[in-house]
Amino acid sequence: MGLFEPGADWAVAASHVEVFKLYGEWVAYGATDAELAQAVRAIRRLGMALAVEAGPLDPEGCGEGIEGFPGSAEGTLIADRIERAGGTIDLVALDEPYYFASIYDGPRACRWTAEKVAAEVGEYVEIMRARFPDVVVGDTEPTPEPVEAETYTAWLETFRAVNGYDLAFLHLDVDWARVDWPIMVDEIVAFGRAFGVPIGMIYIGNPYDPTDEVNVSVMGERALRLEDEFGVDPPHVLFQSWIDRPDRVLPESEPYTFTWLIRTYFEDRENLGFRSEGAGANVALGKTARASHSNPGNEPGHAVDGDTGTLWSAAGFPPQWIEIDLGGVFDIAEVRLVASQSPPGRTVHRVLGGGPDTAGLVELGVLDDTTTDGSHLILRAERPWKGLDLIRVETVASPSWVAWFEIEVRAAG
Repeated sequence: MGLFEPGADWAVAASHVEVFKLYGEWVAYGATDAELAQAVRAIRRLGMALAVEAGPLDPEGCGEGIEGFPGSAEGTLIADRIERAGGTIDLVALDEPYYFASIYDGPRACRWTAEKVAAEVGEYVEIMRARFPDVVVGDTEPTPEPVEAETYTAWLETFRAVNGYDLAFLHLDVDWARVDWPIMVDEIVAFGRAFGVPIGMIYIGNPYDPTDEVNVSVMGERALRLEDEFGVDPPHVLFQSWIDRPDRVLPESEPYTFTWLIRTYFEDRENLGFRSEGAGANVALGKTARASHSNPGNEPGHAVDGDTGTLWSAAGFPPQWIEIDLGGVFDIAEVRLVASQSPPGRTVHRVLGGGPDTAGLVELGVLDDTTTDGSHLILRAERPWKGLDLIRVETVASPSWVAWFEIEVRAAG
C-alpha cells in the first residue's frame, strides 16, 4: 500500500507507467474499502489508467475452479467496488480464457470451440461496456506445450470473426522453460503488428528464485534477451508477479525492488540483469558448461543461463557430473545450486575447483542434505578459494535423476 502514499519513492518509475493493473480477486474480495479508495485515488493522481485482471467465463457444467472462469458475477462485483471507490475501469485484461476453456484438458475441462469462447468473452465485454462505455478489453494467454504461435494468431482471427471487432491487445504469459520462447514471441508480435492487435510481454521471475536480487535480475535478463538479443520490440511491456518475489516494491532508489527494476528498464538498461563484475558477481553466468550426460533440450548451458525456468538434466541417476569453465581466473566466495529433483530425499554432491596453480581438481566441500525440487544449496568458503577457472559438481547420491535448475559461482571481493 506504500505505493499509493503521496510522495512515495517511485516518481521516476511511475513516470514511465501508463497503466496500473489490479488483480480482480484483490478488488473483489481482498481490499478493504479504504485500501481500494486509496489505490484508485493514487492511480488517478499519478496520471495512470486503471486496469483490472479478471476471468470472464461462466461455468456451464465445466470450468468450476479453473482459471478464466470467475465469470460475470465477479466482474459485476469488481465494477461495483471500483465505482464505490470513486473510480472508473479503463482497461480489462482477461485472465487466459481461451487456453483454459478450449485447450486445457485437466479436471473439469470444457474443451469449448474457439468460436464458443469468443462468443462468451463477447458477452462479458458487453457487460463491462454497459458499466464503463469506454473500457478497453484485451486478453492474456499462456504459452505452455502444445501451444504454438499459430494457436493465438488463429484465436485473434476467430475473435474478430465472431464479434466483429478485435481484442484490444494480447499479453503473453510465457513458459520460460521453452527453449524457443523468444522465437514464438517474435512470431506473435509480428502477426499482431500486421493484424492490428498489439502484443504485450509479461516479465516475471521464477518461484525458485532464492532472493529478490535473483528474481529481479532474471526479469531483467529476459527483457534483454528478447529485446536486445533477438531484436523484438513488444508494443506493451508488463512487469508483474504472482509469486512470492520480489518482496519489496519500494523504494526505486534501492537495487532489486520492483520499482527499481521499472526505473532501470527505462533509464539505465546497462544495469538490467545479473552483475558480471565485482564482489558477488555470478562468474558462471553464460559460461561454457559440459556434463557426464544430458537429456536433449536440457543441455548443460541451461544450468548457467541465470534462469531457474530452465534446467540441465543428466537423464540418469548418480553418479553424474557437470563442470563450468569460468573463462578466466577468479577468487570464489561461494557456489550456489538450485536443485531439480523428484522425488525428495538425501542427496550428496561434491564441489571441486581447479585453476592454473592447482594440481588438477581439488575438493572445495561436500553438500549432504535432504533435498527436494527447488532446494537451494550453498557452499561457502571460510576464506575465498583462490585462482580458480573451473568448477565441477559431482552428484554421488540422489533418489532422482540428477538435474540442476541453476548453478551460480559467486566471486569474492
